[in-house]
Amino acid sequence: MKIIQRVLAGDTESYRTLVDLHRDKLFGVLMRILADPQLADEVSQDTFVKAYTRLSGFRGKSAFSTWVIQIGVHLARDHHRRRKRIEGAGIVSLEELRQKNPDGWEPVDIHQNSNPLANMESQEKWVAFESELVDIPTAFREIFTLRHLENMEYEEISDITGDSIGTLKVRAHRARALLKTKMEARGFIMGSSSAASSTGFARKQEGS
Repeated sequence: MKIIQRVLAGDTESYRTLVDLHRDKLFGVLMRILADPQLADEVSQDTFVKAYTRLSGFRGKSAFSTWVIQIGVHLARDHHRRRKRIEGAGIVSLEELRQKNPDGWEPVDIHQNSNPLANMESQEKWVAFESELVDIPTAFREIFTLRHLENMEYEEISDITGDSIGTLKVRAHRARALLKTKMEARGFIMGSSSAASSTGFARKQEGS
């Protein structure tokens, strides 16, 4: 709270520090929800501007990062609703993303592994996973990102989204089921061992 008090006292450099601390995490969340790097960057900037104008209302009941993500998620939802109304567009495909920005984005593995051989498996898995995550409905991307990639509790996600915990659990279950089906079609299976990644996906063995 001290750094926020400094910002409220007029120290704009302290706000730059807050932005630097939380920018990457916010962008990662928005990138997965919006499935568009340029748009995620734009909404990230809008989020920090809005957070700055509302900073006097931040009471510290949640972490600053949670509060910022809450603002960002609602701005992302607003944009998605506008895009559907104006363009009548469906879910953006990974191929469309690459055509829009062929050199500017590749799926990011946020779970780095120090073992280079494990990284080869991880890279293959995460490219496939990110590709399928992009292609599921936005509401499913949102809950899967917050619950399983950001490891947030349902209570915290409910505070962020305004949705009931029951609704979130149902949505998360459907997102997992859909991703499971898509990943299995690519030759991956759900794994429960500690060797599996936090997504629970492991590579199928030949003949299994």
